[in-house]
Amino acid sequence: MKGKSGKLGGDESEDRIDVDKPLWNQDTYLGRWMHYAFITDCRTILVPEDKLWEAKKLCEDYKAGKEPEGLQRKDIIYAKKLKDSAFHPDNGELMHVIGRMSFQLPGSVALTAAMLTFYKSAFGVIACQLVNQGLNAFVNYTNRNAMSDEPQDTDVIRQAFVLATAASCAAALGFRKLFSTRGTLFARFAPFCAVAAGNMVNLPIMRQREIERGIPIFVKNGDEVCIMKSQVAAVKGISECIFTRIIMAAPGMLMIPIITQRMRSYCFYQVRPWVTFPVEIGLCTLCLLVMIPSALAIFPQRNSMTPEMLKICPEEYEIFREKMGQRKHPDKVYYNKGL
Repeated sequence: MKGKSGKLGGDESEDRIDVDKPLWNQDTYLGRWMHYAFITDCRTILVPEDKLWEAKKLCEDYKAGKEPEGLQRKDIIYAKKLKDSAFHPDNGELMHVIGRMSFQLPGSVALTAAMLTFYKSAFGVIACQLVNQGLNAFVNYTNRNAMSDEPQDTDVIRQAFVLATAASCAAALGFRKLFSTRGTLFARFAPFCAVAAGNMVNLPIMRQREIERGIPIFVKNGDEVCIMKSQVAAVKGISECIFTRIIMAAPGMLMIPIITQRMRSYCFYQVRPWVTFPVEIGLCTLCLLVMIPSALAIFPQRNSMTPEMLKICPEEYEIFREKMGQRKHPDKVYYNKGL
């Protein structure tokens, strides 16, 4: 229960936590890694929807100082974990389970294994890329900066979904044809190139509204008052997300083909060729387990840039100067890049 000192009952030695902020310092890479490992735990996708809403309500009650008597610190931390993994940070809406970052591990393992297995068949490539880029489009939309949303966006989202998926599949087939004459090993790199190209196409298309309208920027980190919307910040944030997604996929999709190719020269493979598939699944799972938080932690979710970058779009910089008036210009302005 809550004592006079404002601390949790059952653990008076530790201060109350802020349920609206990460538990770790986001100014360091290690702190961000810990935070993303915390919220991308794939076990949270198995939690029923009613439990997720209960967790969110518990966090709201705790924030208001109305938590149940005898609440333990570990209980509110777990409730925060469920809330942060399942609810959108901008609008508080429950995200579809497939679009959550916590679904990335099981979803990506299945898709990566399929792409590495069926890379020889044109039909297999198309089928895998349709599913992969459809999933990517859904994840990109789910983890957008929702502050740029407007009610009439539904048709635009559907059109973007179709265009992003079609463009990504075309890229996949193009890379398959390019690498098909360069040997088996190079052919197995085609799925990674397709994924990289797909992300370059998919993310900007699915988040085109942020580029068109700009995303809110703030003078201080954690400030709730938006000073203006910036297209420059939107392009920078989306570019960071593209880089993150490519880095996330790179180790598994580049190293696994090399490892399995080397296995073919050993006698145990000649006798047991079926061993390739479980090895690929195991390596893929291990790589993604490490790379999902490692890649997401490269940039802070609430990232910054110098105001001088707004000069890329002179109109934006003039608006910024007008908004700041006679006040001293800050060294940095902040924006939510999404995931």
